[in-house]
Amino acid sequence: MLVILLVLLVFAGVSYWRVDRAVRASNARVPADVEAALARSPGAMTSNAVNILFIGSDQRPGEPARADTLLLMRVDAANRSISQLSIPRDTLADIPGYGEGKINSAYAYGGPALQIEAVQELTGLPVHHYVELDFDGFPEIVDSLGGVDIDVPKVIDSQYPEGVQWTDVHFDAGPQHMDGETALVYVRVRYSDDDFQRMGRQQQFMEALQKRMTSPFNMMKMPLVAPEIIGNMTTDLSTNELIRLAWVKYRTPAGNSRKLTLAGYGSYIGGVSYVVLDEQENQAIISEFLGE
Repeated sequence: MLVILLVLLVFAGVSYWRVDRAVRASNARVPADVEAALARSPGAMTSNAVNILFIGSDQRPGEPARADTLLLMRVDAANRSISQLSIPRDTLADIPGYGEGKINSAYAYGGPALQIEAVQELTGLPVHHYVELDFDGFPEIVDSLGGVDIDVPKVIDSQYPEGVQWTDVHFDAGPQHMDGETALVYVRVRYSDDDFQRMGRQQQFMEALQKRMTSPFNMMKMPLVAPEIIGNMTTDLSTNELIRLAWVKYRTPAGNSRKLTLAGYGSYIGGVSYVVLDEQENQAIISEFLGE
């Protein structure tokens, strides 16, 4: 029994060390101005509600990096609930220091720090932490977890850019197991429907990924795959905070997960396509996001 206990303690220690080393490297990639942009955390995630901004970024050849996906997550441990709020990337918003423009243009102007400020300005909500995922590393994360299971709501026939080339894309309706490359296409393809349905797929994927990460099997092998997963992310969250986040997610009933999207309508302004938000409707959406 003593030998078994010692082996378990050594395994736990080595596992924590491997995860912590990867997280510290991720923390070191956080730009210096991000800390000033983030709101002060209300306290431990296991007893306080915190808001985390997820940014999916990419960079095409010859173009500046941009935020392709913006999703604000509220983790409320006390009420055992998790809310996801998708923000249309074409939302007409005030970009601090730059005036009105598309909400995701903040990233091109000032990186994640300005993107955080723009989201806080738009929603009126504090952003306590952020996680940025470069889409180039997206497939590796999914594959390291053994793929994701997604129930495709309807048939999708579209095209998807691969560099300068376009390829045909088809998804059958119904439950499917997707590897990393397939999941990346699923969450990003948008020429078969509109951006709101695309955001619905992103939320669906986030739920599937969280479920996969907190499965007993993947929790057991997390020390082995953590360097691959965290190596493709940049976040201010510490190792202990990530562990608390996983614990809160594990304890949250499926029925307490809300998936919301800011409401608006498409409009051309000065020849540019925007999503103009409906203020009154979004007040109710923000209240639901907060669990009120």
